[in-house]
Amino acid sequence: MTDRFNRREFMKKGATAAMGAGLAVKAGFGRGIGQDAASSRVVEVVRPGAVAAGRKVDAEAVKLMLRRGMAALTGAKNPWAEFIKPSDRVGLKINTLGRPLLFTHHELIQAVAGDLVALGVLPKNIIVWDRFEDQMRDCRFTFNTTDESIYLCYGTEALDEAQNRFDNELTYVSELDNPRQRDGGSTASRFSRIFSKECDKVINMAILKDHGLSGVTLCLKNLAYGLCDNNSRFHGPATIGPFIADFCAHPEVRKKVVLHMIDGLEACYDQGPAPRNPRVIWSADTLWLGTDPVALDAVGFKAIDDKRKAAGVSALKDTGRPCDHIELAARKGVGIADLSRIKVDRIALG
Repeated sequence: MTDRFNRREFMKKGATAAMGAGLAVKAGFGRGIGQDAASSRVVEVVRPGAVAAGRKVDAEAVKLMLRRGMAALTGAKNPWAEFIKPSDRVGLKINTLGRPLLFTHHELIQAVAGDLVALGVLPKNIIVWDRFEDQMRDCRFTFNTTDESIYLCYGTEALDEAQNRFDNELTYVSELDNPRQRDGGSTASRFSRIFSKECDKVINMAILKDHGLSGVTLCLKNLAYGLCDNNSRFHGPATIGPFIADFCAHPEVRKKVVLHMIDGLEACYDQGPAPRNPRVIWSADTLWLGTDPVALDAVGFKAIDDKRKAAGVSALKDTGRPCDHIELAARKGVGIADLSRIKVDRIALG
């Protein structure tokens, strides 16, 4: 098997992997977004000055952005109740790959956790997590597995390998990869036990940033590369997009991830996903919310491309990156990628 595959063949075979991911469910995430839906909806909240000079984040502004965005998204008096019950165990899947310069902002995490507690969710039933604890540590997260008075915080791949949290019973299986990159020769990727066993609902808290291979790393990639192990085997131009799309079509992912966010308070338009040059990071002062990760990624992709154009950098699709996982996910019924069918409700604050 070579590193490159015929893309049509991948899409045909990929449907049989991972318990039929991509074909078994067409209802879409959260509120029934699927390939047959006429349109999708994204709420965009902009608050100029939410991140001030010196990268100082205004925590109160972030709280307001979140609350106004959630109210607009649901139209409900108690918007969180549309997704979460007080008895739920809720996972906040953050992104820390861009450490130390860019990661899901602490202020946004605290705002979400605070609103969940106000809803009635017990702090001990809120888990803030990412795949790698060493990356979380580099982003100044304080680990907590015992203090039930505040939210829990830890990773799937722990600093102490003996504490790794993987589920051997729930796996994503695919041979459509690079065999030389398989961990131990395995074609199975184990799900995080945090996702599969410790959470009833998951909120996906992605970052607005580009990616040197996939083009962008937003909602879809935060799930595909954050919820399972043994996925470096898909790090190739012919396999990364189809993998992301197929993984996000997995029934368990679609069922459990109920809400998606793109943290655009600060963002990266080049040299991602782990930028080392502060000059490629800009304060977009924006938060995107929705139930359709494909639509969110399509909107985020455009935001990054617009910034690249303003900065005099080549468009993403002219950089040799596949940039195809958003459209591939749409074809699998995960959501809508066509910008003409995505309604963006923009809320300007301040």
